[in-house]
Amino acid sequence: MIMNKYALFLGCNAPTKVPQYELSARWVAGHLGIELIDIEEMGCCGSNQLNLSLEDSLLLSAMNLALAGLHSLDIVTLCNACTGTLSEARGELQDTKIRARVNEKLSTIGLQYQGSTKVKHFSRVIYEYIGIDGLKKAIKKDLSKFVLAPHYGCHYLKPKAIHEGFDEPENPHTLHQLISATGARPISYENLLLCCGGKTFPNSQDLSHSLIGIKLQNLHSRKVDGLILQCQSCYLMYGVQQKKVSEKLGRQYNIPALLYPQLLGLALGADPGNDLGLHLNLPFPKKFLGI
Repeated sequence: MIMNKYALFLGCNAPTKVPQYELSARWVAGHLGIELIDIEEMGCCGSNQLNLSLEDSLLLSAMNLALAGLHSLDIVTLCNACTGTLSEARGELQDTKIRARVNEKLSTIGLQYQGSTKVKHFSRVIYEYIGIDGLKKAIKKDLSKFVLAPHYGCHYLKPKAIHEGFDEPENPHTLHQLISATGARPISYENLLLCCGGKTFPNSQDLSHSLIGIKLQNLHSRKVDGLILQCQSCYLMYGVQQKKVSEKLGRQYNIPALLYPQLLGLALGADPGNDLGLHLNLPFPKKFLGI
């Protein structure tokens, strides 16, 4: 596989609900020499089918893996759920009997999964391909005044086996390092690993809002300048839902929620609006726009 060229897997929400994630990721990738290839035929990763049909979910994942394989490319993802779903499917498809059954169905659309396609989150590609030292050398703007809270997200590292042992799920450090590479100061805090509530939201908004409120209250008391995310679903919860949570809990939270490529893009000298779409973020990240 070509290590600086990847099939970009956008998922369902990034291009429709969080376009600034795609915009900033493409800018950062281009600036760092990572080529993102669009494969038009790619569809849903299958995560939303898991509760309905494991077989259908696996088939959708296998289709996307096979499409990337046709181009001899590994897949880079933006969404944590897509990362986990595609990676778990890849693990299941190592079983020759399962792969044969899936390939029989894929053959009806002219595809075959050969087993070579790997899946990596965009943050991991930056961490491994560019490296922390490489990032530090590329930084153009000083972000040292910002104190930021990392949020890893549930499927970025779990289960550990499918991510080839990358980072430690219960004591992660890679996003902290990626934030530090920009010059900003990441903090550690007691509910670092708390779920954003995204998967619970369709069934219980109250439960999801209570989960969001726990983290927001913690960060509010820590007086952080922002929350750094690496998943569009996490952004939709901590960013878009923040106002509703404030109203429901009778508190005024105003913690900017940024996606990691937006933060990195700022440090690399990108235009906050045209290149990174920061003006689209909620809550409005005024303090980051004047850098």
